[in-house]
Amino acid sequence: MRAFPGNDEKMWRPVPGYFTPGTSLYNEEGGEILKGPRQLDAAKRLLAESGYAGQPVTCLAAQDLANLKVWGDVTADLLKSLGINVDLAAVDWGTAIARRAQKPGSWHLNVTGHAGVDCANPATNKAVRANGDEAFFGWPNSKEVEAEVAAWFDAKTPDEEKMVVRRLNKAALDHVVYAPIGFYLLYQSWRANVSGIVKGPLPFFWGVSKTA
Repeated sequence: MRAFPGNDEKMWRPVPGYFTPGTSLYNEEGGEILKGPRQLDAAKRLLAESGYAGQPVTCLAAQDLANLKVWGDVTADLLKSLGINVDLAAVDWGTAIARRAQKPGSWHLNVTGHAGVDCANPATNKAVRANGDEAFFGWPNSKEVEAEVAAWFDAKTPDEEKMVVRRLNKAALDHVVYAPIGFYLLYQSWRANVSGIVKGPLPFFWGVSKTA
């Protein structure tokens, strides 16, 4: 996370979960595996035991979006340090979104990000779904994850929703729907004569006015 927002730790945090910090459904259930010290030697050992024999692993990372570029660089560097033969597909965003939609065989890892508003709950968070061909790119398939999504829709009270989403967060981590790395904020600056700015995941220009 530090590679993109920088050293100001008020602007980012590592997040072992799929829902937006500060919202009612945020939780870190099952996230212990992402909280502890990184055991690179153990990872190398498990990789060797898996039978990996140097096959190229393609990491798809757009270069014209600063966050995706640096996260792609960090990901490729980490994989190489584990002994993985990495093919870093350093492409523009348009090529990345076209290529990530291809299946099978065009890529193995796709570095991306989501707006916090998209991750507020299971209805808006398409990336946490695990319904195969209908899921987000990567197309995870897990009956356990989908059962918890259905249970959230059936929940009768806010407390029941929170309980279900804790189970959902753990199931999604256990089945590696995707690997969440963190949450970050960005600075915005505006001239003093501009008004009508609303908070959001990106600048919204309707309702904005400027005085002379």
